[in-house]
Amino acid sequence: MRNYTTKIFTFSLILIFFSSAEISNIMSADYTSGYNKVKTFTEPDKEWTESKLASMDLREKIAQMIISYSDGYLPSESSAEFQRMSNLITNEKIGGFIFFKGNSLQEAELINKLQRLTETPLLMSADFERGTKMRLDDGSLFPSNMALGATNNPDLAYEMGLQIAKECRAIGIHQNYAPVLDINNNPDNPIINVRSYGEDPEIVSKLGVSFIKGLQDGGVIATAKHFPGHGDTDIDSHSDLPVLNFTRNRLDNLELIPFQKAIDAGVMSVMIAHLSLPTVDDENFLPASLSAKLIDGILIREMGFKGLVVTDALNMAGIVKHFTTEEVALKCVNAGVDLILMPQGETKTINAIENAVINGSVSEERINESVRKILDAKSRLKLNENKYTDLSLVPSVVNSGNAKKISQQIADESITLVKNTGDILPFKNASEKTCLIVSLNNGNETANSNYFAEKFESNNNFKESYFYDLSGDIGNSSDIISDAANADVIIIPIYAKVKIKTGTVGLPSSQLSLINSLTSSGKKVIVISFGNPYLIRGFPDVSSYLCAYADAETSINSVIEAMNGIIKFKGKLPVSVSSEFKLGHGITN
Repeated sequence: MRNYTTKIFTFSLILIFFSSAEISNIMSADYTSGYNKVKTFTEPDKEWTESKLASMDLREKIAQMIISYSDGYLPSESSAEFQRMSNLITNEKIGGFIFFKGNSLQEAELINKLQRLTETPLLMSADFERGTKMRLDDGSLFPSNMALGATNNPDLAYEMGLQIAKECRAIGIHQNYAPVLDINNNPDNPIINVRSYGEDPEIVSKLGVSFIKGLQDGGVIATAKHFPGHGDTDIDSHSDLPVLNFTRNRLDNLELIPFQKAIDAGVMSVMIAHLSLPTVDDENFLPASLSAKLIDGILIREMGFKGLVVTDALNMAGIVKHFTTEEVALKCVNAGVDLILMPQGETKTINAIENAVINGSVSEERINESVRKILDAKSRLKLNENKYTDLSLVPSVVNSGNAKKISQQIADESITLVKNTGDILPFKNASEKTCLIVSLNNGNETANSNYFAEKFESNNNFKESYFYDLSGDIGNSSDIISDAANADVIIIPIYAKVKIKTGTVGLPSSQLSLINSLTSSGKKVIVISFGNPYLIRGFPDVSSYLCAYADAETSINSVIEAMNGIIKFKGKLPVSVSSEFKLGHGITN
């Protein structure tokens, strides 16, 4: 963790930027007007809910709270994986699944097969923050939330949410674990970063609520996450438990603002983070996801949330390092959780809760409370009428032309020209110049560098262009520096992306040294960040700096067109990337 003085410094900057009057304005602003309400969700069928609830024994009711997992590829029915899922449905009667991989048609077919195994419809969920391609081989992909923050355009957030919802329902997904409502005000955050809309609670609230409306108008349960806020951490909760020494006043005036706005706008689900707030609940190593004071006390009673409460995945190190499966199960129930996501042993979890009810330490009414909400949600989704999806419609809906159009619109409005010494951009007289491209990837994730190279080559007017594609620790870079001596312009696309359990979204020191060596040579160096926007802190003297916030094909298209003057630079920084370049900065043309 950062030291205490750094925390105070960060918070002081926030308070300087947002006065109490501005915070009050954010809290009172209405972000729900202006959209036609499609009324996709009906009122819950209470008769069906109560009838279904009455037909279940205690163990069946507890099982409704369990959400297990699936890769999403279609396994043979004789495989161990299908038998595992089949057993959880037919014998344990669990409530649903989260899907991680696959392609759209296979996943839709698998979902239909699983639905056929149960009388009570299953609640199917996925993590489609940026579109279905986050998990599906053939899905749609949009720029990151931070790119949306750079547009500050709620209409685009709504359209993105609505399109993702259409694709979800086409393949049989009912709940999307999105949007991220964390305020990313910590440049060293290794796991949120561009997944956040930005550091301004107003922008985060406005875009988050618009995205929620789009999802839910499309008939998909939106999930605001990661309550009470994961944006000011420098530890990845997949690897350990972040401990945040924030006061309640700090939470009320910053982190909780977007969640309150989402609740007021009718968000149907909230996901709880695995992070500890000892100033609110001082039990050792107790994450918010297991805290009655944070969930039942603050989220439900004080903030008025009446929807589904879901934990973050319970296989993360912030949980498993400190609690047994049985302890997690009971703490979830006692805290007010409705959906227990990916417990480490579904049967163990059900057994622990069942025993607690039998011995009187948990009331059956507490279980009924959650199951009513779960069944109400299933009836609002009309799963009691039809729990299957029409496979013939999947290819025409997933990654449609409309999805690509929306993705390109977001990208076109998001590209942010942060620095442009000497007005290098857009390019002038390129046909007389030589260009060297040095692509850098921090090694955490596969980069879309080949697409950039192909797109740049087919759309540039330079006399000559040369390309290096480097990843991780690059070692000796003398050849690159030698080639750079003959180049008029050096372009450095950087792919530094969020990936779990890596602990960083930064660059290796060898890559930073290369950039600074090229810059100090006096050459015109243009750096493009296709991910982490804060990277300029490591090479402040670079000539030009662009932020695309993502390496989606549409983002790459927009960067190249903006550099060539085909489209204008329109984006504004949704975060302060350095002491020089603050929130709201952006050179437009």
